[in-house]
Amino acid sequence: MSKTWEKCLNTLKDTLPLAIFSVWVQPLKAIEDGSNLSLLAPSASVKNYINKNLKKEIKSVVTQHNKNLKIYIGVSTQSEKKVKKPKQHSTPLFPEYTFDNLILGNANQMAYGATRQIAENVKSSPYNPFIIYGGSGLGKTHLMQAAGHLAKEKNPNIKIIYVPLMDFVRNITTSLRHNTIEEIKTYYQSTDLLLVDDIHLIAGKEKSQEEFFHIFNFLFSTKKQIICTCDQPPKNIRSLEERLKTRFSQGLNLQLTPPELEMRAAILLKKAHTTKINIDLTEDTALFIAGHITSNVRDLEGSLLKLKAYIDFSKINHSFISKEVIENALGDLIKPQIKNIDINDIQKETAKHYAITVSDLISKSRKQHTVLTRQLAIFISHELTTLSLTKIGKHFGGRDHSTVLYSIDKIEKRILEQASIKNDYDLIKLKLASL
Repeated sequence: MSKTWEKCLNTLKDTLPLAIFSVWVQPLKAIEDGSNLSLLAPSASVKNYINKNLKKEIKSVVTQHNKNLKIYIGVSTQSEKKVKKPKQHSTPLFPEYTFDNLILGNANQMAYGATRQIAENVKSSPYNPFIIYGGSGLGKTHLMQAAGHLAKEKNPNIKIIYVPLMDFVRNITTSLRHNTIEEIKTYYQSTDLLLVDDIHLIAGKEKSQEEFFHIFNFLFSTKKQIICTCDQPPKNIRSLEERLKTRFSQGLNLQLTPPELEMRAAILLKKAHTTKINIDLTEDTALFIAGHITSNVRDLEGSLLKLKAYIDFSKINHSFISKEVIENALGDLIKPQIKNIDINDIQKETAKHYAITVSDLISKSRKQHTVLTRQLAIFISHELTTLSLTKIGKHFGGRDHSTVLYSIDKIEKRILEQASIKNDYDLIKLKLASL
């Protein structure tokens, strides 16, 4: 390296912000030849940035140390050759992870809207970086990759890199062993859209954090989009450098939550009719499964595979997938999960199901529709709480013991005799199970 440039680097390190120095100045290769100092950037974009933003300052510092030197800023031909072979470091997008294959609900509506907006405006979105966080199996990777597919559809020439974090760590480790770290950095810095899965796994990996910090700064400075998934808010990640926490927090962070009952049922119905599963699931049976499997999308998919295997190996006709078949197939997965249900929740869900208010439910009204709703709510309260008949009656407008007992007997018979009442009863219980 040029001795003059070594002195210049020490000066520039003190006068420039660390992020600017490390991303734009430090990677320059210096060749001093007589009265000429050639500063070679690793890529054309770095050269353009230097010329536009830092040339005057660099020129001033060089003059301080050697006023006879003329400065030339160019691009390293060696770096250009290296950029031509990047594909070995990337992972392709999964073809099924598109917006068309996504089921929407309250759990992912906002994240979906933001992701789609970013994908349609990769070069001008204000949401950079964009972090999608939440528990395992909630669809974070699906959303992130859907952004990649849509961005590519909108602009076929766009360069997209998707990398699981541990692949990034392996790339950094290998490049350090073979002294090719600049090649790896140049590769990641060449993208228009960087998708990083499970960014929380970078915690505690000091060298990977350092290199990712430089890559992040470069992409952010050149207005390239960054999307990451994480299992928690980035600010909560232990052993993550404060400078990375700050950069992640300056963008948009949105959470995915477990899907609600109707969304889980819709996911089951959509996946049941794919070529991979291909079983005859009805809305009722989908709701039945969804009422018991409440955790995440992966568990829902697992339950479908288990059900498919049971049906295939038992040679059951697909059109006869009953609740009994599901109970036999899924066993412990669908054991009753309703515990400690509050009577107020029972009243709210029953009233909501029948489109009346809780005030109507506990009123003196004798309208047939209201009476049915009230009696069913009383029946479910008797079944799912430990309250005495007298206490249940007090919650329903001060009705006496005998009225509560009459309601229970009445609904018990109607559930056995009327399929519509049985379906209403089952659906309300499923909703209570998912609270």
